[in-house]
Amino acid sequence: MNKIFLIGYYGYNNLGDELLFQSILEIFSELNFDGKVYILLDKTKITKNYSFKIHKVDKYNIQKIIKIIKECNIVIYGGGNIFQTETSLKSFLYYDFLFKIAKHYKKHILFLSQGFGHFKHKYAIKRMRKILKYKNLSGILRDETSYRYAKKFSNHFELGTDIGMINYKNLHFQKNTKKSHISIIIKNKRNWDKIIYLLKYANINSITPIVLNKSQDAIISYDFFEKYKNNINISFPVSEEDKIINEILKSEFVISDRLHGGILSLYLGIPVIMYKNQKNYRVFKTIDKKYNLFFKNEDDLIDSLSQLKTYDFEKIQKIFIDKLNISHQKTLEIIKTFL
Repeated sequence: MNKIFLIGYYGYNNLGDELLFQSILEIFSELNFDGKVYILLDKTKITKNYSFKIHKVDKYNIQKIIKIIKECNIVIYGGGNIFQTETSLKSFLYYDFLFKIAKHYKKHILFLSQGFGHFKHKYAIKRMRKILKYKNLSGILRDETSYRYAKKFSNHFELGTDIGMINYKNLHFQKNTKKSHISIIIKNKRNWDKIIYLLKYANINSITPIVLNKSQDAIISYDFFEKYKNNINISFPVSEEDKIINEILKSEFVISDRLHGGILSLYLGIPVIMYKNQKNYRVFKTIDKKYNLFFKNEDDLIDSLSQLKTYDFEKIQKIFIDKLNISHQKTLEIIKTFL
């Protein structure tokens, strides 16, 4: 019986990571995989039945993890920027440790929908080079910068896009845009007084705060709601997947700190302005080199708001969906090779 060891930042109330997780499971299902999938996961509920068996593994049960990796046909890093030290060096070291185990047993390793960085530690950069040189490593990367970097050390990588939206491929979504209404996906604290002023000046009079990561973003979103509920028509923050989708579909546009808030908006065909950090910038520029609706501060936001109507988001949506479909097929093919 074939066995897969799936590694990702799953089970931490982050919708973006959960979409990647669900999409990977859908791909296994499309391949009619009927073996076992082992997942470093203890919080997420798996509500759908699959042809394969899913076994949850405690991420700190090292002895069991070593045994599972030894018995697996393939090890898959299933989406996200797992190899980075922006969050912490400790996180990088953990995922590197799993890589070392798989390499020790000469396992085939796949990086799917992965990006690398940001790195704040020289040790991690040095280790990343050694990781990418492993002869049994291959993958499909979601941003051009990570792809170009990986190609310096190996020819086993292809460029794709983020595959988190594959989970929605059989669903039909209908836009229900409400004039002067937007959604804001909040992660970072900033000068919201000025931003609310700017939005009112742009004729926005209704806002829904969206919580994509319940563990990290909820308090900031609730504080935002409490502070401005008497200043502008603002809804109570939404955090459930179906409600998030409905709110985005109602929006004239979305302002997003979170990558998957932006990707989801793009997939649904809703204009989006993205916070400019390294990850967001790389992924969106890989989707469309002409996309430039980023903001780092309030002045940048003014510029992006002024440019919003000059972008053809139906065209950008099509570009993204075309790239998503190609990445989907590439992912099916590369996994099939090892099963």
